[in-house]
Amino acid sequence: MRARILERRVVQGLQSASALERVGDFYFVIGDDARDLFRLDLNFNIVGTTRLFASNTSPHERLAKKIKPDLEAVCCVQANGKRELLCFGSGSKSPARDVCYRVDVTNPASPQNARAVALTALYDALRANSEIVGAHQLNLEAAACTPDTLSLFQRGNISGMHTRAEFDTHAFMQYLDAPTAPLPTPTLTHFTLPKIKKRHAGFSATIEWKDSILFAATVEDTDNEIDDGATLGSFIGRIDAAELRWIAVVEQNGEIAPVKIEGITLLDAHDNMFQFVAVTDNDDGESEILHIQVE
Repeated sequence: MRARILERRVVQGLQSASALERVGDFYFVIGDDARDLFRLDLNFNIVGTTRLFASNTSPHERLAKKIKPDLEAVCCVQANGKRELLCFGSGSKSPARDVCYRVDVTNPASPQNARAVALTALYDALRANSEIVGAHQLNLEAAACTPDTLSLFQRGNISGMHTRAEFDTHAFMQYLDAPTAPLPTPTLTHFTLPKIKKRHAGFSATIEWKDSILFAATVEDTDNEIDDGATLGSFIGRIDAAELRWIAVVEQNGEIAPVKIEGITLLDAHDNMFQFVAVTDNDDGESEILHIQVE
């Protein structure tokens, strides 16, 4: 399989994109240092924002690293007759990043009822599990959901622990409704991801497709989970059950593209050909939309 960038462009006003989800005729994007949820139309124009939390910053001002909730993963859940976006903090600093913001997108043209749920108890249990973090830090950077399962993915770019924590969706939503209740217990699956220049790739985006997980994994030249490093490239791949079926480095003009893919969604798939929309975080507050073909 080969992954090639067909088109790319900067989206003005979209800061530090860190996850992407399509709901109806809109794309929703969160930023790891943004206070708002961005809503884009199918031509990738920003048509609205939803405030996730109070902040003294201006609409396009980046939050300081020491205070930001570091929202890095998003998925859409359908339950109890409504659709909700779940926007997860990475958990890489506690308690500031131990949070999930829930947003009702039953009518995606009018998101409402954004509210926070503290996840410190759950994240502490994940941090304490060496099968998830090894000897390093929790750093959740991708999420995916079906009616039956909700998965969070540990970005193991430092530890080499590339872990999927798979929860029962109903039990997870019950926990979000009552976070003092017993913690949901995940099933864990580990994967091996490639390297670029001796640096591990790490999960950065996932979506469910049929019975598979389609994912992006990025590579940075950094020694820890907190600090950004030079972007070395990204991969797109497919997981079937516990098996990595294929993975391809993202190219442009025949070379590894130094892009940091943080969110993906599927445009089309047929005859072993996949077309994706992806968002990138350039670590300077600027974000790009990419059109990628894999075949």
